[in-house]
Amino acid sequence: MNQPAIPIIDPDTFVDQFVASEAREQARNLHASADSRFPANRFFILMRIEDFARQIAFPIPASRSFHYDFMLLTNGSIRRTYGLESYTIGPGLSWPGMFSAYRAGDIVSTESCSADATGFYGLFDAEFVLAMLKNPHALAELSFFQPDASPVLPLDTDTESDWLAQLARIEQALKSQRTDSQAYISSLFYAFLLDVQQYYGHREQTRQLSSSARLTAHFRQLLTRHILSKRSVNDYADLLAVTPNHLNKCVKETTGKPTSILIAEMLLLEAKVLLGQPGLSISEIAYRLSFDDLSYFARFFKKHTGLNPTEYRQKA
Repeated sequence: MNQPAIPIIDPDTFVDQFVASEAREQARNLHASADSRFPANRFFILMRIEDFARQIAFPIPASRSFHYDFMLLTNGSIRRTYGLESYTIGPGLSWPGMFSAYRAGDIVSTESCSADATGFYGLFDAEFVLAMLKNPHALAELSFFQPDASPVLPLDTDTESDWLAQLARIEQALKSQRTDSQAYISSLFYAFLLDVQQYYGHREQTRQLSSSARLTAHFRQLLTRHILSKRSVNDYADLLAVTPNHLNKCVKETTGKPTSILIAEMLLLEAKVLLGQPGLSISEIAYRLSFDDLSYFARFFKKHTGLNPTEYRQKA
């Protein structure tokens, strides 16, 4: 079965579900087609967090989206979950800003956004960048968009100032009436992504990961890709060319949890999001998650939540 378990949310759906009614037209006008809907491709939006965060209803539940997104937070904090990991994004005592980037197709949720949050938030689809480049793999080659890359990046003062200036320039270009605006903005934005790549690479060179942490990162990457078809520790050990005992030792050393628990948690995440979709029956959800037997799915879900799928859906 190759159906995506967690539903995809496009920008129009997001605006309808989570943006306050009085701000929906303004949100769509950031980058809309003639019929006031977001275009299906070559799509780019850049907004000030302080202008729109107040109009969004949090929490935003876990979903997949067809677009990439990024944020540069200069004040306040935003709490997001990326796969199974939760992150608080925001300035700290030793850094004035924080950058965060998420790939298209990843599972992301946003729990909260503080009232004093400021900075830039952007989202785009691959075609907006790739249409102007000769390399169709340009985005996939960026290190910070790799599945095992950390989605958050603390910034020093000079880098924060430089990136804010670049994004402000792109913001102005979006408001201009240039006939070549798409090519111009795409070029500016790709140059910005290359600066992010250089900064990320420099930080990674100075960050020492243990062999256990590296193996665990690769395991997490495979878990995201194969959770619908591979459920055992042996499956992932085979993919990583290590023994199940070695994989479990490294994962537990890094995360504090056995490999089997992380597998179950990822499958449970897929199940919970689907149970929030009223149009899907529980038997359809079990099928999408590759459970051959509905009762087995119900037992699995109750074991990890204390509720059967019907009870969970009623409480959600």
